[in-house]
Amino acid sequence: MLFINKNFAQKIKQSSFEFNYNYQIPIGNLSETYGNNSAIGIIYFSERSNNIIYGVEASFMFGSTLKDTNIFNNISTSTGAIIGGDGYYANVNLMQRGWNSFLFGGYAFHFSSKNLSGIYVSQGFGFLEHKIFIDTRNQNIPQLDEEMKKGYDRLTNGLSGKFIISYKYYDQSGRFQMSTNLNYLFGLTKNQRAYDFANQTYYSQEKKWDNLFGISIGIIIPINRKNNEEFHYF
Repeated sequence: MLFINKNFAQKIKQSSFEFNYNYQIPIGNLSETYGNNSAIGIIYFSERSNNIIYGVEASFMFGSTLKDTNIFNNISTSTGAIIGGDGYYANVNLMQRGWNSFLFGGYAFHFSSKNLSGIYVSQGFGFLEHKIFIDTRNQNIPQLDEEMKKGYDRLTNGLSGKFIISYKYYDQSGRFQMSTNLNYLFGLTKNQRAYDFANQTYYSQEKKWDNLFGISIGIIIPINRKNNEEFHYF
C-alpha cells in the first residue's frame, strides 16, 4: 500500500498559485482605439512528473489612454465641454476596462532535475472582453446615464487564445519563487452593442481580431511540491 500511495503522490510535481502584473501593448485594430494598458492576474497551475503543465488564468485589464477623444462630439459644446443636469460643466473621464480568462496547457523545460526553475511554454484558449469605461463620478448627466453609456462604450468580446513563454525561478531554500514571461493574446471579437451614438450608425456585426503583446512579472506561491529526494520501496 505504501508503494502505491507514494507513486500516486509523485504524479504531481508541483501545484501553485501565481499573482502577476502584465504590461500590454495593443496591435492592429485595437491600437486604433486604445493605448498601452495593464492587467492584474491570478493563475493556478499544476505540473505532472512528466513536465506537462496545465491550469487556469484570469486577468482584469485597465488603461488610461483612449485615442478616440471625439466620441462625445454630438453631446458636447463647441469647446468640447459636456453640460450636466445642473447646468454646470461636467467632469467625464474615459478609460479602458476589460478582462480575460483562459484554460491552458504546456510543457516545462527544467535546467536540473532537482530544481523547478526553467522555461515554461504554454498555450491557452478562453474569452476576452474590453470596453470604454465612462466615469461620470456620480454626476447628474442625463445624456450619459447608465443606459446611454451603452451607446458609447463599444463593449466588445469573443473567444480568444494566448501563447506564453515564461522563466520561473525557484530559490533552493523554498523561500522565494518568481516568474517573468512574454505573452501574446489574440481574440476573434465582435462589438456587442447595436447602435453607435457617436457616429449615429449601427455597428457592423463583422468579427475582428484583437491582439495584445504583453510582458509580465509575478510571484509564485506553491501549495504542493514534490520532495526532491527519491525513495524506492520493494
